[in-house]
Amino acid sequence: MALPENLGSFEHLQNVYRQQFNRQVSEYFKDLGDTWEPEINTSRGSLRTACTMTDEDSAPVMAMRHKLLYDVLGYGRSNLAVLYGRNESQDIPVTGHPKVWFYFSQDAASVAEGTSKLDAECSFRLMDETQSTITESKARTLATEIKNLFVVAKEGIILTKGKNQYLYFHKEKGYRLRVYGNTEADAVDVIKKLLQLTNTTYDQERLTIAVPKRSNTSAPETQIVYGQSTKKKRFRPTANVRFRYAYLEIPGRANPVFLVDTTYRYGGLVAV
Repeated sequence: MALPENLGSFEHLQNVYRQQFNRQVSEYFKDLGDTWEPEINTSRGSLRTACTMTDEDSAPVMAMRHKLLYDVLGYGRSNLAVLYGRNESQDIPVTGHPKVWFYFSQDAASVAEGTSKLDAECSFRLMDETQSTITESKARTLATEIKNLFVVAKEGIILTKGKNQYLYFHKEKGYRLRVYGNTEADAVDVIKKLLQLTNTTYDQERLTIAVPKRSNTSAPETQIVYGQSTKKKRFRPTANVRFRYAYLEIPGRANPVFLVDTTYRYGGLVAV
């Protein structure tokens, strides 16, 4: 069939692009519901209004809305095989049991000038599940439990990260936890929450505490890197890190399944 006469190429492109893009906007902001109306009185509503393309948009405005969703809010990274956890290491799941990761990071407002944002993560394996038995229904149930334990008033709970190591091993149940905390009470609180997700009873005898003599408050030394004076990495500094998201790595599945995401960058099986 021939194209209609007087077809405006930009108008056609704009119309198709707007429809396809706004579907992605709706998916990203699905926590606002199907009956959402444009508004700017809430933070999420204001963001969705800013992202949503309209028929009156010019090409530069459309480009700005695209950049806001894809680059600033991170939607463009949602389907990429990227590093979701800490920068230092990434433990690839082995064949067998799915692994649940929990990621924490420092609030931007609390990061001291001249220092980098601190983060932390911990994980355990679902020993009662395999890549063949795990289902979306089971994952959604786990996500709901995580939300109830790690999210309060739509914000993640806080762990005070410190120089002490709190090790909790229970291999049969899938736990080899290493929590860097400032106090035993803080670390054990997180450990107990992780154990609760598999109905595992906390056993004080399984806890090992390592307290280094080295200070974590002294100013870091400097070193020469590529001809420039650079500060060495701080030794286990103390700071509050907040729970951001939890995701499930399933052997044989290319991308992780995000269970809970308080950042709204990756989505999640349950809304925060």
